[in-house]
Amino acid sequence: MLIVSESLKSINAYPIPQETIKEIAERRGIYVSSEITQEDRRFKLAKADVLLWLSLAPNVSQDGISYSFTDEDKRNFRIQARDMYNDCGEEFPKPSYIFRSIKV
Repeated sequence: MLIVSESLKSINAYPIPQETIKEIAERRGIYVSSEITQEDRRFKLAKADVLLWLSLAPNVSQDGISYSFTDEDKRNFRIQARDMYNDCGEEFPKPSYIFRSIKV
């Protein structure tokens, strides 16, 4: 079993705000402190949401470390997200879905 927040944050070293992780998880009907399996559809969709969020995330510097993605990295995040949405029977959402209430 996995803890939702730890698992979603471990997708990439980029400093995803905890509030963003919480919002994505809750939108999918799971809590950040919950244990969940990789196979759970809700977790797969939350993971796809994080990947889509990362594909749109800005370059940042935090504690002297810079985080940035190439256009190819961002394209690969979108492809991975699209494949996960498809596997779960969902359409690829518009970027506004990810940023509607989530802070970057």
